Amino acid sequence: MMCSGRVGPILRAVHEISVLVVDDHAVFADAVAARLSREPDLGPVCVAYSVMQARAYLARNRADVALLDLVLGDGSGLDLAEHIHAASPDTKIVILTATESAESVVTGLSIGARAWLPKTINIEHLVRVIRGVHGGEAWLAPDLLGRVLTDLVERTATQPPDPLAGLTVREREVLQCMVDGLTRAEIADRLSVSVNTVRTHTQNLIAKLGAHSTLESVSLALRNGLRASDV
Repeated sequence: MMCSGRVGPILRAVHEISVLVVDDHAVFADAVAARLSREPDLGPVCVAYSVMQARAYLARNRADVALLDLVLGDGSGLDLAEHIHAASPDTKIVILTATESAESVVTGLSIGARAWLPKTINIEHLVRVIRGVHGGEAWLAPDLLGRVLTDLVERTATQPPDPLAGLTVREREVLQCMVDGLTRAEIADRLSVSVNTVRTHTQNLIAKLGAHSTLESVSLALRNGLRASDV
């Protein structure tokens, strides 16, 4: 673990951006950290050479931006990104790696990464991205963006349709009541309708879901994300 200070009498900015560089290539990581430390609004800039060091550092310190390589000696940068996003959601994650597969990028973005950069990136550009990400922006190289969008479109096209999407608002309310374990009489009371109306909605939603019983409808609803309410 190493933290870089500033060289010379640089006036500290009022709002500094703390940065953690995580890379097991020490020469590269140290060089990036040293260069970033020269920026008046970046600092402190610290380096972790492993997943273990990064997690230990973040357990005790705050980092506004984390620059992560994907392949680390003791683990995956994506796994680390997921941990950081869950444990420190205010930390903006930037993937700085030689890997550029669309699948990896989509996975990284889905677990909280705000930018995906090649290690060959110009350092001035890297500084701009860090500042932008800290301010709420996101960044992907134009050629990489095209591949990522294509991958997302293909994934969407192959995803099975949501079986609950065809239900009306009232049918979904009835199904929610079923998931909550209510009887038809209790559903009628909660929704201020008649028991016959509940029966009709129940029959319709069972047919739309392709189920054969109330129990099967509830099971299908649970598998597709519907959960018991607190009411």
